Amino acid sequence: MFRSILVHLTGTDCDSAVLPAALHIAGPFGGHLDCLHMVPDPAAIAAQTFAIDAGSSMLLADTLGAIEQQGRACTAKARGTFEAFCKTHNLGRSDSPTGGGISVSWFERPAADEFDQLIIESRFHDVVVLAGGPERAGRLPDGAIGSVVMGAGRPVLLASEETTAKPIKTIAVAWKTGAEAARALTAAMPLLVQADRIDVLSANESDSEADSCVHCADRIVQQLRWHGLNAHGRFVVPAGRPAPDAILETAKNGNADLLVMGAYGHSRVRETIFGGFTQRILRGAAMPVLLFH
Repeated sequence: MFRSILVHLTGTDCDSAVLPAALHIAGPFGGHLDCLHMVPDPAAIAAQTFAIDAGSSMLLADTLGAIEQQGRACTAKARGTFEAFCKTHNLGRSDSPTGGGISVSWFERPAADEFDQLIIESRFHDVVVLAGGPERAGRLPDGAIGSVVMGAGRPVLLASEETTAKPIKTIAVAWKTGAEAARALTAAMPLLVQADRIDVLSANESDSEADSCVHCADRIVQQLRWHGLNAHGRFVVPAGRPAPDAILETAKNGNADLLVMGAYGHSRVRETIFGGFTQRILRGAAMPVLLFH
């Protein structure tokens, strides 16, 4: 079950999409939303700066002052969005899951490196919710999202730019034979068992893969049906489109409320390298996406 949900709030318009997405996955389980806001730590940032002469020291002081001022403004906006959301949905405050319905908490963490701290906090929760969709203020850069997906060891839900009050009832699964897809399916099982319908989508990236794509999708549909789930397979013909676009369009046309997929790639220090399919989903999905590496 998704009982403990980490929600990343940035003090931007992204927060208005991230909070409802987190509420949707918490609903069936009476989950708890741990709403985290990272506050820039000027002292830690300064400690990471080396070889500063007198002139650059003055410039650094001005820069750190601006960072601190911007941080206060973002914190105030994030807190305001959080408070309004709690009031609108009549959510009770608690430091941990109560077992008596959805609860929320607010906490701040000072950080010189927001992404490393976010990864650490992620490991103490069942799922992490970040802003997804197109790049914009408050949405982490692709590399940072990739670092969290690769390093958290937890499923990551990317909230779409457009909010919706519709609960998650139809789930699309982007399926291909591979450990990443299998792990993502396992990670999403708490949501899958709550869904009214599951569409397993497979697309051949070359003509020689068509038969194997159909076969592997049929097998996973059968496995889901053994769990008593209403699963259906659909082989997606790209028809000149990139396979990721074909999958996204098929999921959207099928009224999917969520796309589940494995994150394919590997990380090297701060650089995260994804395959083309995952990169496309990261940058352009118009629906919530649950990723797991």
